[in-house]
Amino acid sequence: MTDSTTTTNLNIPFPEPRNAQELVNLVQTTITQIQDRFGQMSDSIMSRIDDCGQRIDTLERNVAHVISQRNAQ
Repeated sequence: MTDSTTTTNLNIPFPEPRNAQELVNLVQTTITQIQDRFGQMSDSIMSRIDDCGQRIDTLERNVAHVISQRNAQ
């Protein structure tokens, strides 16, 4: 008896489900992994957006400071 596996497009081998319960478990595990990865990516994107926002705020303050110095001359 050979143990068959299925490979996803990510080249991660999954054991071939032998019955409905194994299929349900496989789907639930896969969905959980996708949700976890999506959460990580979402957190990373939000962090980058926050960093960009802080840089924009700093740039706006610097431009306002330069303009006020220029107007004072």
